[in-house]
Amino acid sequence: MDKRIIKTGATYYICTTTKDCFEILNNPHWARFLLLSIGYHRYMLNYKLYAYLIMPESFYLIVQPGKMYTVSKIMKLIKGNFARKYNEYKKRAGTVWSQSFEAKIIESTEDFKEHLDHIHSLPVERELVKSQGDYEFSSYNNYSRARRTTIQLVIDPLPDKIGVE
Repeated sequence: MDKRIIKTGATYYICTTTKDCFEILNNPHWARFLLLSIGYHRYMLNYKLYAYLIMPESFYLIVQPGKMYTVSKIMKLIKGNFARKYNEYKKRAGTVWSQSFEAKIIESTEDFKEHLDHIHSLPVERELVKSQGDYEFSSYNNYSRARRTTIQLVIDPLPDKIGVE
């Protein structure tokens, strides 16, 4: 049973980590595979994707679920798909992700902007890159309109109103 607060039409800030914060996603192959998994499930589950960031041991999303699937179901399928392929490739069994994840309802356009800025600033804060636009596994360049030579997910246009303002 999903114990999260569910609001139809709500936009969520999501963060999840790998088990024991192991840096699986430091490997660009696995970070790219996670991006593809997020994109695939976005198409299959019909959720809106407004932002993403993949860090070495975690990933962040800002999403708005469609009517048929909750944020918990979306995360279960993304994490499960990734874990199955990772374990199959590594010829191992076991948990890849921490069991839980943070999901916060975004209450306003200002709240959205704060979470978006937070997500996009993390690679610089963690000294992975010097500039936000240099980080490959982020939606930052979707917002800055910069050209990209690496894989990039298309993000949905922002609605006129976010949250319960």
